[in-house]
Amino acid sequence: MNDKITQIDPEPSSNGHVLADLERRVQVLEAKVALLPDSQQIEERVTERVKASMPAPVNPSQAPGFRDIEIPIPSVQNVLKTAKATWLILEMLAELRMLFWTLFDRRYHVAWITRFITIGLVILILISEWWVPLAKVEYIGPVLNKLADLLLCLIMFTVLSFETRRYKEWRGGQR
Repeated sequence: MNDKITQIDPEPSSNGHVLADLERRVQVLEAKVALLPDSQQIEERVTERVKASMPAPVNPSQAPGFRDIEIPIPSVQNVLKTAKATWLILEMLAELRMLFWTLFDRRYHVAWITRFITIGLVILILISEWWVPLAKVEYIGPVLNKLADLLLCLIMFTVLSFETRRYKEWRGGQR
């Protein structure tokens, strides 16, 4: 570390030599800086090149014609992929199959809270005629009973879909 630092001797003869060397180095740097081209000219040339490569501006008052608008035409493969992915019956069957494997895969542990909630909701759906208010009334009773069953099924579906998603993540980590 000390060998890179130039120490100045207290003798005036050696100081004069160091100052002369320093003066020579400063003059060389000044000469090199003077040879650098003018940056303003370089900037102007770059600006002209960029302007030349840009497309002409479009008049905003003119609407584009039909020939100017590109309409994407889907390929047959994309249409088939979309039809397969959005076909409700196949998706439902795939979800039911995944739910089956979620519940019956011996390597996967279903969360205890999911088991308790599912069993409790199935029991509530089976005995809903006994606990739904006004279920015994002749015309509105069956409607209220089925609405309560639908609400309980929605809750059970939500709980089981979370568990199925967890199973898919677990199964993806197994491969």
